[in-house]
Amino acid sequence: MKKYIQHQAPVLPVINVFKALEFYRDVLKFDLAWVLEDTYGSVYNGNIEVHFTKSDKVEVQTLYFFVRNADQVYQFLKTQQVDFIEDIQSKSWGMREFVIRDLDGHRLRIGHGERNKHEIEVLSREIG
Repeated sequence: MKKYIQHQAPVLPVINVFKALEFYRDVLKFDLAWVLEDTYGSVYNGNIEVHFTKSDKVEVQTLYFFVRNADQVYQFLKTQQVDFIEDIQSKSWGMREFVIRDLDGHRLRIGHGERNKHEIEVLSREIG
């Protein structure tokens, strides 16, 4: 069966659900979706949700957020208190992207495509 998935919501382990919700809301400008006491919560931005679950031990995860214009998002986040891991740059695989870290160390890679579908297909044939 194909195309049955409608949406995805990554679940990130965090030390403090409330602090994670506040960081994503106040710094990254997500909207609060809901919260279940101090154990679970969710934020959203556009068509995606990110869930947080309280955990004593956090294993760092990486999320990739596709945006329309990574340069604009980068400039906006430079005005926030964000920990940048990688500055914005064009990658050889056709993405313009940067990486930040949230309060629990999770890596958020944010980017947009710079190559069109035809260029990617040509590269795929060369590789494959």
